[in-house]
Amino acid sequence: MTELSARMKNHIQATDFSGADDTLVLWTTPILRRIPKDADAVSPELKRVVLERAALDSGDHKSNVGGWHSGEDLLTWGGGAIATLQSWIVQAFQDVTKAMTGGESYDGQLELNAWANVNRTGDYNDLHTHPACAWSGVYYVDVGTPAPDNRKRSGTLEFIDPRYGADMVFVPGAEFGAAKVIRPSNGELVMFPSWLNHWVHPYWGEGERISIAFNIRIRPRP
Repeated sequence: MTELSARMKNHIQATDFSGADDTLVLWTTPILRRIPKDADAVSPELKRVVLERAALDSGDHKSNVGGWHSGEDLLTWGGGAIATLQSWIVQAFQDVTKAMTGGESYDGQLELNAWANVNRTGDYNDLHTHPACAWSGVYYVDVGTPAPDNRKRSGTLEFIDPRYGADMVFVPGAEFGAAKVIRPSNGELVMFPSWLNHWVHPYWGEGERISIAFNIRIRPRP
Protein backbone atom coordinates (compact mmCIF):
# COMPACT_ATOMS: atom_id res chain seq x y z
CA MET A 1 0.00 0.00 0.00
CA THR A 2 1.40 3.40 -0.96
CA GLU A 3 1.47 6.39 1.40
CA LEU A 4 -1.17 8.09 -0.74
CA SER A 5 -3.52 5.09 -0.67
CA ALA A 6 -3.05 4.82 3.10
CA ARG A 7 -4.10 8.46 3.52
CA MET A 8 -7.08 7.87 1.22
CA LYS A 9 -8.28 4.90 3.28
CA ASN A 10 -8.35 7.11 6.37
CA HIS A 11 -11.39 8.81 4.84
CA ILE A 12 -13.40 5.61 4.39
CA GLN A 13 -16.65 5.43 6.35
CA ALA A 14 -18.70 2.32 6.98
CA THR A 15 -20.74 2.92 3.82
CA ASP A 16 -17.61 3.22 1.63
CA PHE A 17 -15.18 0.56 0.50
CA SER A 18 -11.82 0.29 -1.21
CA GLY A 19 -11.06 -1.41 -4.49
CA ALA A 20 -7.46 -1.41 -5.68
CA ASP A 21 -4.76 0.24 -3.55
CA ASP A 22 -5.40 3.63 -5.11
CA THR A 23 -9.17 3.40 -5.70
CA LEU A 24 -11.96 4.19 -3.25
CA VAL A 25 -15.72 3.88 -3.75
CA LEU A 26 -17.36 6.68 -1.76
CA TRP A 27 -20.93 7.85 -1.08
CA THR A 28 -22.41 4.39 -1.26
CA THR A 29 -26.03 3.93 -0.11
CA PRO A 30 -27.06 1.10 2.25
CA ILE A 31 -30.18 -0.91 1.38
CA LEU A 32 -31.37 -3.69 3.69
CA ARG A 33 -33.26 -6.68 2.28
CA ARG A 34 -34.40 -9.66 4.35
CA ILE A 35 -37.21 -12.11 4.88
CA PRO A 36 -37.83 -12.21 8.64
CA LYS A 37 -38.24 -15.49 10.46
CA ASP A 38 -41.91 -16.59 10.59
CA ALA A 39 -42.91 -14.23 7.76
CA ASP A 40 -44.97 -17.04 6.19
CA ALA A 41 -46.99 -17.34 9.40
CA VAL A 42 -47.44 -13.61 10.04
CA SER A 43 -48.27 -12.35 6.53
CA PRO A 44 -51.70 -14.05 6.20
CA GLU A 45 -52.90 -12.32 9.37
CA LEU A 46 -51.54 -8.97 8.16
CA LYS A 47 -53.34 -9.51 4.84
CA ARG A 48 -56.63 -10.23 6.62
CA VAL A 49 -56.32 -7.13 8.81
CA VAL A 50 -55.41 -4.84 5.90
CA LEU A 51 -58.21 -6.02 3.61
CA GLU A 52 -60.77 -5.74 6.41
CA ARG A 53 -59.70 -2.15 7.05
CA ALA A 54 -59.68 -1.33 3.32
CA ALA A 55 -63.29 -2.51 3.03
CA LEU A 56 -64.36 0.03 5.68
CA ASP A 57 -62.11 3.02 4.95
CA SER A 58 -61.84 5.14 1.80
CA GLY A 59 -58.14 5.68 2.49
CA ASP A 60 -55.72 8.55 1.80
CA HIS A 61 -54.03 9.84 -1.33
CA LYS A 62 -50.28 10.42 -0.99
CA SER A 63 -47.79 9.03 -3.51
CA ASN A 64 -50.30 6.40 -4.64
CA VAL A 65 -51.89 6.67 -8.07
CA GLY A 66 -54.94 4.50 -7.72
CA GLY A 67 -55.00 1.78 -5.13
CA TRP A 68 -55.76 2.12 -1.42
CA HIS A 69 -53.49 3.91 1.08
CA SER A 70 -54.44 3.56 4.73
CA GLY A 71 -53.89 6.14 7.42
CA GLU A 72 -50.40 6.19 8.90
CA ASP A 73 -51.52 4.73 12.23
CA LEU A 74 -51.24 1.05 11.23
CA LEU A 75 -48.94 0.21 14.15
CA THR A 76 -51.74 1.18 16.55
CA TRP A 77 -54.32 -1.20 15.03
CA GLY A 78 -53.41 -3.89 17.52
CA GLY A 79 -52.93 -7.64 17.25
CA GLY A 80 -49.99 -9.99 17.38
CA ALA A 81 -49.10 -9.74 13.69
CA ILE A 82 -48.72 -5.97 13.81
CA ALA A 83 -46.68 -6.19 17.02
CA THR A 84 -44.39 -8.69 15.30
CA LEU A 85 -44.03 -6.44 12.27
CA GLN A 86 -43.02 -3.55 14.51
CA SER A 87 -40.36 -5.71 16.17
CA TRP A 88 -38.99 -6.62 12.72
CA ILE A 89 -38.73 -2.93 11.79
CA VAL A 90 -36.87 -2.05 14.99
CA GLN A 91 -34.51 -5.01 14.57
CA ALA A 92 -33.78 -4.04 10.97
CA PHE A 93 -32.96 -0.50 12.11
CA GLN A 94 -30.58 -1.79 14.78
CA ASP A 95 -28.90 -4.18 12.35
CA VAL A 96 -28.31 -1.58 9.64
CA THR A 97 -27.04 0.85 12.30
CA LYS A 98 -24.47 -1.71 13.46
CA ALA A 99 -23.47 -2.44 9.89
CA MET A 100 -22.84 1.27 9.21
CA THR A 101 -21.02 2.04 12.47
CA GLY A 102 -18.81 -0.98 12.85
CA GLY A 103 -20.93 -2.63 15.51
CA GLU A 104 -22.37 0.25 17.53
CA SER A 105 -26.09 0.21 18.38
CA TYR A 106 -28.44 3.14 18.90
CA ASP A 107 -29.91 3.63 22.37
CA GLY A 108 -32.03 6.72 21.79
CA GLN A 109 -35.74 6.92 21.12
CA LEU A 110 -37.39 5.96 17.85
CA GLU A 111 -40.66 7.24 16.42
CA LEU A 112 -42.35 4.86 13.99
CA ASN A 113 -45.33 5.15 11.72
CA ALA A 114 -46.66 2.77 9.08
CA TRP A 115 -49.45 2.43 6.54
CA ALA A 116 -50.83 -0.21 4.20
CA ASN A 117 -51.00 -0.08 0.41
CA VAL A 118 -53.35 -2.23 -1.66
CA ASN A 119 -52.70 -2.02 -5.40
CA ARG A 120 -54.72 -3.64 -8.13
CA THR A 121 -54.23 -3.72 -11.90
CA GLY A 122 -52.59 -0.50 -13.11
CA ASP A 123 -52.07 1.05 -9.65
CA TYR A 124 -48.66 2.41 -8.70
CA ASN A 125 -46.79 4.86 -6.46
CA ASP A 126 -45.26 7.99 -7.97
CA LEU A 127 -41.67 9.21 -7.44
CA HIS A 128 -41.16 10.46 -3.88
CA THR A 129 -39.01 10.62 -0.76
CA HIS A 130 -39.97 10.58 2.95
CA PRO A 131 -39.09 14.02 4.39
CA ALA A 132 -37.97 14.51 8.01
CA CYS A 133 -37.35 10.77 8.49
CA ALA A 134 -34.11 8.82 8.87
CA TRP A 135 -35.06 5.43 7.43
CA SER A 136 -38.04 4.22 5.45
CA GLY A 137 -39.05 0.85 4.12
CA VAL A 138 -41.71 -1.59 3.09
CA TYR A 139 -42.83 -5.05 4.10
CA TYR A 140 -44.35 -7.11 1.29
CA VAL A 141 -47.39 -8.94 2.64
CA ASP A 142 -48.41 -10.30 -0.78
CA VAL A 143 -46.68 -9.30 -4.03
CA GLY A 144 -49.61 -10.59 -6.08
CA THR A 145 -49.45 -12.69 -9.22
CA PRO A 146 -46.93 -12.58 -12.09
CA ALA A 147 -47.65 -10.15 -14.89
CA PRO A 148 -47.58 -10.84 -18.65
CA ASP A 149 -44.09 -11.12 -20.17
CA ASN A 150 -44.25 -7.61 -21.61
CA ARG A 151 -44.80 -6.15 -18.11
CA LYS A 152 -41.61 -7.42 -16.49
CA ARG A 153 -41.29 -4.52 -14.05
CA SER A 154 -44.80 -4.97 -12.70
CA GLY A 155 -44.90 -3.95 -9.03
CA THR A 156 -41.14 -3.52 -8.74
CA LEU A 157 -39.50 -0.95 -6.45
CA GLU A 158 -37.12 1.40 -8.28
CA PHE A 159 -34.46 3.59 -6.64
CA ILE A 160 -33.05 6.62 -8.47
CA ASP A 161 -29.32 7.37 -8.38
CA PRO A 162 -29.10 10.19 -5.78
CA ARG A 163 -25.90 11.72 -7.17
CA TYR A 164 -26.92 14.92 -8.96
CA GLY A 165 -25.78 14.97 -12.58
CA ALA A 166 -24.34 11.42 -12.43
CA ASP A 167 -26.07 10.52 -15.69
CA MET A 168 -24.62 13.42 -17.69
CA VAL A 169 -21.52 11.65 -19.07
CA PHE A 170 -21.01 8.08 -20.23
CA VAL A 171 -18.17 6.39 -18.33
CA PRO A 172 -17.05 2.96 -19.64
CA GLY A 173 -17.43 0.30 -16.97
CA ALA A 174 -19.50 2.47 -14.59
CA GLU A 175 -23.30 2.77 -14.56
CA PHE A 176 -23.44 6.28 -13.14
CA GLY A 177 -27.04 7.46 -13.11
CA ALA A 178 -28.55 4.01 -13.56
CA ALA A 179 -31.65 3.18 -11.52
CA LYS A 180 -31.67 0.15 -9.24
CA VAL A 181 -34.74 -2.10 -9.41
CA ILE A 182 -35.84 -4.52 -6.70
CA ARG A 183 -38.31 -7.28 -7.46
CA PRO A 184 -39.61 -8.14 -3.97
CA SER A 185 -40.73 -11.52 -2.69
CA ASN A 186 -43.59 -12.38 -0.36
CA GLY A 187 -42.55 -11.70 3.22
CA GLU A 188 -39.59 -9.52 2.27
CA LEU A 189 -38.64 -6.39 4.22
CA VAL A 190 -36.71 -3.64 2.42
CA MET A 191 -35.28 -0.62 4.27
CA PHE A 192 -33.47 2.40 2.81
CA PRO A 193 -32.50 6.00 3.67
CA SER A 194 -35.60 8.20 3.60
CA TRP A 195 -33.96 10.78 1.33
CA LEU A 196 -33.54 8.28 -1.50
CA ASN A 197 -35.91 8.94 -4.41
CA HIS A 198 -37.99 5.89 -5.29
CA TRP A 199 -41.22 4.81 -6.93
CA VAL A 200 -43.25 1.66 -7.54
CA HIS A 201 -43.99 0.48 -11.07
CA PRO A 202 -47.63 -0.23 -11.98
CA TYR A 203 -48.90 -3.60 -10.88
CA TRP A 204 -50.24 -5.70 -13.78
CA GLY A 205 -51.02 -8.97 -12.03
CA GLU A 206 -54.36 -10.35 -10.87
CA GLY A 207 -55.87 -9.71 -7.46
CA GLU A 208 -54.25 -7.48 -4.84
CA ARG A 209 -50.65 -6.50 -4.25
CA ILE A 210 -50.43 -5.71 -0.52
CA SER A 211 -47.55 -3.96 1.21
CA ILE A 212 -46.95 -2.06 4.44
CA ALA A 213 -44.66 0.99 4.27
CA PHE A 214 -43.02 2.57 7.31
CA ASN A 215 -40.88 5.47 8.51
CA ILE A 216 -38.35 5.71 11.32
CA ARG A 217 -37.57 9.05 12.96
CA ILE A 218 -34.66 9.49 15.35
CA ARG A 219 -35.48 11.13 18.70
CA PRO A 220 -32.27 11.35 20.77
CA ARG A 221 -32.72 11.14 24.51
CA PRO A 222 -32.02 14.35 26.44
